[in-house]
Amino acid sequence: MKLKIYFFGKKTEITLEEQEYLRRINFRCNCELIPLAQAGLTDGEKAKKIEAEKFLSKIEKGDYLIAWDERGTPMDSMKFATFLDTTLKDRKNLVMVIGGAYGLDESIRQRADRLIRGSDMIWTRNLFRLMVCEQTYRAFEIEGGGNFHKA
Repeated sequence: MKLKIYFFGKKTEITLEEQEYLRRINFRCNCELIPLAQAGLTDGEKAKKIEAEKFLSKIEKGDYLIAWDERGTPMDSMKFATFLDTTLKDRKNLVMVIGGAYGLDESIRQRADRLIRGSDMIWTRNLFRLMVCEQTYRAFEIEGGGNFHKA
């Protein structure tokens, strides 16, 4: 099984903390954090469309797509862990996408198999990316019986 987490930004934005979470996740699942170039436009709708075209060209038809989106279903850590475990068992490729400065285009939401809302609050994309890495690691630890999660 393989997990790919796409984000709009630069590879140089990946922090040491994110690299550490990826290292830990890779003990349980092959995981990559993949940057895609931002559109660099001030028109949010055009930027989202350009970014969506870039992203959608990278994924395969059979990939299970989770879009982190403010319109998605909220999940606590335990529910996310169960969901991720079940989803990874049924599929060989799981893809996550985190929106850019203007969010996600409707075409990505339509393609997504699942929309998940990470919070009711608005976060910077860099901070939210770290949170996705942390929650993904936490989910693997919960399902794997590790001692990282303290409920």
